[in-house]
Amino acid sequence: MDLARLGGILLLHLKSYEGLNSVFQNGRLNRDYFKAMLENRNVGLGQLPHKEPEYGARQPEVTQAMMEAWNWLEREGMLIHDPQQPAPWFVISRRGEELIKQAHRFEQWEKLGLNRVKSDLENTGGVREIGGTQEVRDLAWKWVQMKEAQITTIAREHAAASRLTIIADSRIAELGALSSADFDFRKLVRVCEEINKAYSEGCYFATAMLTRGLLDHVPPVFGFKGFSEVANNYAGGGKSFKETMQHLENAARKVADAHLHMPIRKSETLPTAQQVNCSQQLDMLLAEIVRIMK
Repeated sequence: MDLARLGGILLLHLKSYEGLNSVFQNGRLNRDYFKAMLENRNVGLGQLPHKEPEYGARQPEVTQAMMEAWNWLEREGMLIHDPQQPAPWFVISRRGEELIKQAHRFEQWEKLGLNRVKSDLENTGGVREIGGTQEVRDLAWKWVQMKEAQITTIAREHAAASRLTIIADSRIAELGALSSADFDFRKLVRVCEEINKAYSEGCYFATAMLTRGLLDHVPPVFGFKGFSEVANNYAGGGKSFKETMQHLENAARKVADAHLHMPIRKSETLPTAQQVNCSQQLDMLLAEIVRIMK
């Protein structure tokens, strides 16, 4: 979570200690006691709630996140030092109390659900479900906008994660940034983009044929006419590069030829994603182009 969201949750959690005479004592919060409880260390506050740290081996990560959130609350003026006490003691400011009220409202609206809250605001002005003052209803609209933004962000992240590619976007960007008096790389960039698009949409015949087209397109960059010459004779990339290019020539070209030149038959099998994916070999090829053209 981002610090603002985590800070709000932490403030609610700290408030829940009120009256328990542990982290929260006489209206004040002790930062060191709180950290000790996170780490399951006994600092004289009675029996610990767990025999072991609650989050096991990942407890240090949780503790760090909580302390970052605590520092955020300090910077935002929601937790302030108690001037009557030593440094570890804090009190919740008026702004912090407002955040707690806001967090409680957000929790109530989470239970109602986004659609119900938005419908009430649109159809009744928030009178039926939301209630409260105009300030509360304005906050409800702010919550709706925040939830919708979160949904949009999650959808975009999911779409980006599910987008299958063969050539890394960063590699295509490097190709697009190349400048040469002898070669125009715009077609190469476009072929790479279309390979990714075809592959991500499950167009595996097109992926294989575009890959073959890429191999036919780039040999002049290496000083040769055909890709077989590159695979067998180019020495600038070392032994590993040469062996990889030979594999690319033998595998990618043969797969493409099989689909491109085979006439219709009584029965067929269709190519799969695995069959046409030469991502590692293509990346080595394109990386070498970037290296020698810089």
